[in-house]
Amino acid sequence: MSQKQTLRLAAAFGIGLLILLYLFWSMGLDNIARLIYKIRPDYFLYAALIYFFSDILGAYSLKIALKSKLRLRKILPSHMCGMLYSAVTPGRVGYYYTALSIAKKTKESRTKNIGILTLMQGIGFFIKVVSCLIAVLYLSARFVNPGSRDYLLMASLVPIIFAIIIALILYTNTFNRALMRIPSLHKPLKHVTNMQHAVKEVSGGIILQLLLINLIGWFLVGLQWFYLARSLDLPISYWDAFMIQPLLSAVMFVPFTPGGLGITEGGSALLFALMMPQIPPIQASAAGVTFVLLTRLNSIVVDALGLIDMRIHARTDK
Repeated sequence: MSQKQTLRLAAAFGIGLLILLYLFWSMGLDNIARLIYKIRPDYFLYAALIYFFSDILGAYSLKIALKSKLRLRKILPSHMCGMLYSAVTPGRVGYYYTALSIAKKTKESRTKNIGILTLMQGIGFFIKVVSCLIAVLYLSARFVNPGSRDYLLMASLVPIIFAIIIALILYTNTFNRALMRIPSLHKPLKHVTNMQHAVKEVSGGIILQLLLINLIGWFLVGLQWFYLARSLDLPISYWDAFMIQPLLSAVMFVPFTPGGLGITEGGSALLFALMMPQIPPIQASAAGVTFVLLTRLNSIVVDALGLIDMRIHARTDK
């Protein structure tokens, strides 16, 4: 990573932490500390196990999409380490580590893997678009007054924008023409073209399988979030957790801070205040912030197992 990239990442982290500190101050550290103190470890563990199963499912989808001959046990550490990187990078772009890791293991083209992963991200964003809109209808009918619906629709715009950008890059010449106008970017154009060729080789049957896997993943992560809500003793049903998951996870892709740090917590504070009118607004908002922090911790604890992938590469490089 260059010095310039390091400075940008540090600045993004700084912005996220400042937003988070403001949330802590405005909602009261005592309210958040009270919630953290009563976390139930058993439900936290259940959530971690469920998230691990979703990681296995994610690795399996990689195996299908890349038509890889690698065994699942070799793809899984690459996927988990990529997820770990994605949690600490703006726009979650760190997941592309997975493409580089698998290319190193198979001695195949990195560009091809990046193209396939971009397609998979596009499919994921398409599912998020649909699930966010369903979530808006569900939450509006149950908890949200009509005037607050705009806030939920704004969260839905994130996956819509990303899905459109990915479709333009992979399936049209719009991005290519833009690169052609800048002489210094002619070299990356070759990689974009290779990505497009790799994506066009993915059959409709595989795309349908990836859509189905994404849907199953939605149910699994919804269950993870439900158990995390239970660990905080929050009055949230499985279907509530299932519906808020696409909205909040979409906000995590906002590229201003690593993993949407601070921004996602702020959105969750607003959402929980709308969902739990029986609790004083300041306490409900504090619960929303604590809940997102707990989901981050739960996922990072599991994905940290992927660090074994870096050790494998370190040994092979010697």
